[in-house]
Amino acid sequence: MTSPFDYKMLAQNRNRALLNPKDVMFLREASITRLLDRLYDVKRNFTSILDIGSFNGRLTEQLLSMSPAKHTDNYALYQIDLSQKMSSFSHAQAQYNFSSEMQLTQEKTSFDLILSSQFFQWINDLPGMLIQCRNKLRPDGLLLVNFFGGRTLQELRACLAQAEIDLTNGAHPRCIPMVDVKAAGGLLQRAGFKLPVCDSDIIKVTYSSIFELMSDLRKMGEANALVSRSRHFTSLKLFQKAGQIYQQQFATNTGRIIATFELITLTGWASHESQQKPLRPGSATSALADYIKSDSPNKG
Repeated sequence: MTSPFDYKMLAQNRNRALLNPKDVMFLREASITRLLDRLYDVKRNFTSILDIGSFNGRLTEQLLSMSPAKHTDNYALYQIDLSQKMSSFSHAQAQYNFSSEMQLTQEKTSFDLILSSQFFQWINDLPGMLIQCRNKLRPDGLLLVNFFGGRTLQELRACLAQAEIDLTNGAHPRCIPMVDVKAAGGLLQRAGFKLPVCDSDIIKVTYSSIFELMSDLRKMGEANALVSRSRHFTSLKLFQKAGQIYQQQFATNTGRIIATFELITLTGWASHESQQKPLRPGSATSALADYIKSDSPNKG
């Protein structure tokens, strides 16, 4: 299978983003906050935790700032990302693992909690990664991840494609492909997770121009890292044309352009005998028709 993403380029993009101020990481912060809000509702203590795509370590940092009694009693922390440089941002209490291909360690280490925020959109083999995660979870262990989904940057995609068609009668892929929420839920089930849940949030952000939007994407480490990206110099005329289309089709009353970010969240559990199980077909003791009949209003 051909890998869609160039992990060497992605690592370079993310390394550069590490040097940018935190205020350009507002989407990452929002992603982490939403993820940990979900985790806070889980009434469990976790003792072995893996953070996939740990980047600047903010997910682990905020996790440990939650109620100590909930997560920090005899725990072990692990972080994994694409670059050796990110090890300097790992948490002091965590073991950092560098993997240029983002493969989980083959060691016998297992986890009762696997987390990831805003990285799974870059996984070359998402079905394979989900299976790796399930295999690394202890019985009744939890996978909780969020990432950018298919509606992310839908305006930018449309404008760049239309501008390039108008100017050159062709188009190169300039935004990465992303999985939609329905397909993501199917992959979670196929990977063998129990009690799977998949949902999405839409975040709308406004920018002064297409150039400000693309600058923010670079600063966040989310610039194009497709293997199939164009390797030729891109004319300024293309972005100016795309910016005009953007203003015409996706601008607010104040003239700012709208950018959509879809955040998909996946929740799944490793199998355990204590979990609820669906009833076997045909095992019901009452017919649905009986309830419908008893609840029907009297006539006449």
